[in-house]
Amino acid sequence: MGERDPRGIYELLTARLAPWAGEGDSIAFDRIVQSPLDDELVGLVAEALVDEDAATRRAGLFVFAGLQDESPARLEPFRPLAPKVRELLLDGDAGVRCDALMAFAYFDPDDLHLAVREFLGDPDGRNRLQAVRILDAEGRPENLPTLLTLGVDPYHESAHDTREWLVVREAARGAVERTAHVVFPGRIAEEDVEGIRCVYHAWDDVWKWAAREGIRGRG
Repeated sequence: MGERDPRGIYELLTARLAPWAGEGDSIAFDRIVQSPLDDELVGLVAEALVDEDAATRRAGLFVFAGLQDESPARLEPFRPLAPKVRELLLDGDAGVRCDALMAFAYFDPDDLHLAVREFLGDPDGRNRLQAVRILDAEGRPENLPTLLTLGVDPYHESAHDTREWLVVREAARGAVERTAHVVFPGRIAEEDVEGIRCVYHAWDDVWKWAAREGIRGRG
């Protein structure tokens, strides 16, 4: 066997995608899908997922997700990697766990709801936000009790950055609106926090609506 390129898998992935997704010195996620898919690229992603460097594992997950276009043809070559992606849901690096959940969802596994529920209790706010986004994308009414529970996200009590809690909380409120096809009053104080419109005290209206509809949060 030949020796591994001294640049490392991270650099090889970047170089491989640059002609189609390069944007300055970085790779644009929404342009990765333009890259042709072949055995070399699948192999690079597979190597990245087992690399000892957390940033490289994240890069592999990032590239895998970016290559998907919701067609079986783009997903099938990666199916043998599904068990490894599942393992990375428990990775010691919070960023890897977050991207692993995004990647895991593409395989549409039967136990995705269990993984999402675990992430709703992840100490890292970005991981809880990723779980909320998946529930939001599903748009299933049966997710409403879980989304309601995020309105009283307990992590705000010990969060070093209270904005982290607000982002998760208000993302959940938006998901409730889109899932239930309702719009709650917004004639109160607003603030844009990391691109998410946070409406203070709007959950009062959400909970009143949930009580009328007979929807209860999960304890």
